[in-house]
Amino acid sequence: MGELTASLAHEIKQPIGAAVTNAEACVRLIDRREPDLPEAREAALEMAKDARRAADIIERVRSLFRKDSSSPQEIVDVNEIIREMIVVLQKEADRHSARMSMDLTGRPTQVMADRVQLQQVLMNLMLNGIEAMRDATGELGIKSQCGEDGQVLISVSDTGVWLPTENTDQIFNAFFTTKSQGTGMGLAITRSIVESHGGRIWATANSGPGATFQFTLPIREEASR
Repeated sequence: MGELTASLAHEIKQPIGAAVTNAEACVRLIDRREPDLPEAREAALEMAKDARRAADIIERVRSLFRKDSSSPQEIVDVNEIIREMIVVLQKEADRHSARMSMDLTGRPTQVMADRVQLQQVLMNLMLNGIEAMRDATGELGIKSQCGEDGQVLISVSDTGVWLPTENTDQIFNAFFTTKSQGTGMGLAITRSIVESHGGRIWATANSGPGATFQFTLPIREEASR
């Protein structure tokens, strides 16, 4: 119950924060001497989308910890999800003066996955990288590769603070964190999701500054042919 509570608090923070931002924008647009109704309507629609995402995350995390096999899986293009999350996190990256870059394979990267959970995995890893570079301008690189073993390999690299090599095996444990304000749930949730999709995840320190997180997912047989 402690892990479930902490994980829910961690995962819904971003969409609820986005909903609050859109609600405040909606009020400002309506309170103008000449209300900007089209923009206010757009902000309200975004707010509804954020709220639905928070509700979806709550249900998915509950299913994950119940080991519920009925979690909705569909054919998902990993490269497409990466592009989506680049757009979603652009403002956060700008806030920390972090640059984001992509190096995506041209080969098919279709997997059977729960779309929301895969978004959570990438969001957790990308936010960790962005936050690791908060004290200096850096670069977050996201790369996808297709191996000969029928797996797609996704890498998220940052040029931020060093990875504590003595704690590498522990960083994916629930409640383990090196952040003063961290919950220690982000990477634990990420590992649970990746493993529930038949993949694995690991982290290594870069030869220079920063760290690289990598995870694999099995490619659909039809896509790999």
